[in-house]
Amino acid sequence: MATNDEKLNKFYLAINHYAEEQRKKIEQEVAEFKQKELDETEVSVLAEAYRLIQKEMAEMRNGISREMAQREMNDRRKLLEKRKKITEEVFERAAKSLNEFTQKSDYPHLLQKFAGELSKTFYKPGRVLFIKKDDQKYQELIQQAFGSDCTFKIDADIHIGGIRAYNSEMGIVADETLDSMLEDQLEWFEENSGMAVV
Repeated sequence: MATNDEKLNKFYLAINHYAEEQRKKIEQEVAEFKQKELDETEVSVLAEAYRLIQKEMAEMRNGISREMAQREMNDRRKLLEKRKKITEEVFERAAKSLNEFTQKSDYPHLLQKFAGELSKTFYKPGRVLFIKKDDQKYQELIQQAFGSDCTFKIDADIHIGGIRAYNSEMGIVADETLDSMLEDQLEWFEENSGMAVV
C-alpha cells in the first residue's frame, strides 16, 4: 500500500503534468484567438477565461512550489546537521589520536623539531615559548633544541600539544601546536570530504 508521501508525490506529479498540458493548450488557444481578435467579439470572454485559468494555475503552482521549497529547505537543514555531526566526530577522533600520540616516545622528538624550526625565526631576545601544562617535563629538551634563551609559559589554550612562540621585540607569533594544525585541517576536510550539501 502506498504511503501518504508517495500518494502526495503522485498527486503533485499529476497536477504538474495536468498544469503543463493545460499551459500548452492555453498557449495554443491564445495564439489562435490573437489572429481572430479584430473579427470576433468573443475575444474578451475568452481572454477573461484565460486570465482566470492562469490565475488558478498560478496559485496551484505557487502552492506546490512553496511546499516543495519548504521540503527542500528541511532536507538541506537535516543534511547540514548530519554533515556537522560527522565532521565533529571525525575531528574528535583525530584529536583523541593526537592526544594519544603525545603520550608516545615520538612526541618529544616532534617538540624538538618544532623548537628547532621556531629558533630560526625567533633569533632576537624576548622569546617566550608557550606549552601545555603536561609538557613542562620536556622544557629542558625543548630549550636544548631551541638553542637560545627563552622563557616558558603554560598556555591553557593548548589542549593537545606543541609549541606556540612569541617575541615581544620582533612583534611576531608562530603557532606550531597540534591544536592549530588540526583546526587548519577543518577547511580542507570540508572541501575534500565529499560531503558538500548542494
